[in-house]
Amino acid sequence: MKNRRFEQRRRLARQYHRNARGDSFEQGILARHDYGEIDPHGLSWWDDVMFVRGKVRINVAWRHPRQAYQDMIVDAAMEATAQLQEKIEGDLFDGAEKSYRKLGRSRKKVLSYTTVDRPGEDEWFAALRAEEARLGAEAEFSVMPSFKVETLEWCRFVEIVAPVEVRHAGELRALADLARRILKGETTLAHEFPGYVYGKAQWIADGLAGSPLRLVSHRVAGT
Repeated sequence: MKNRRFEQRRRLARQYHRNARGDSFEQGILARHDYGEIDPHGLSWWDDVMFVRGKVRINVAWRHPRQAYQDMIVDAAMEATAQLQEKIEGDLFDGAEKSYRKLGRSRKKVLSYTTVDRPGEDEWFAALRAEEARLGAEAEFSVMPSFKVETLEWCRFVEIVAPVEVRHAGELRALADLARRILKGETTLAHEFPGYVYGKAQWIADGLAGSPLRLVSHRVAGT
């Protein structure tokens, strides 16, 4: 028996792709990031890519296991310092100064906020960073490859954790091909990476133990 909600979302996703304009799927994929300033031999952390299968967009959100490992450190540090965070007085945007951009003669849009210091914020932030550093050197988490699929009203959304590197367009295409082959049932993560686990040993081998956590971002293509 068909799932009515799934079928409706799939129809809407096909309609979305049919009506969408302006996206360029060069060599079969839609790449959103510019790799011109990325070290071709460095560590990569996360990325996303889109391709089309069965007239539906497949949006792939990828994380390297080292990114998932770092996310575990951040989550654990946030939990450990939650009581200090709860003591911070006031809302983040209380008293914040707004920066505007004019939209026509009488309208304007908020571009950014300059926030003010709140009592207790510095104490919590220092404790959070200290806990992140401690966990980065001492914690022993485990990350295994994973693949999750959700059907949305505009695409099939894939979340994948896999030990591949994505530092240029060629490696991005390889990631898209991996996701495509898994969706087609031609392979699995267990087959591609048998017995793989990213843990403290791999975190140390990557040179990340004891180092500040990294906020890694990509420059959007065309900007």
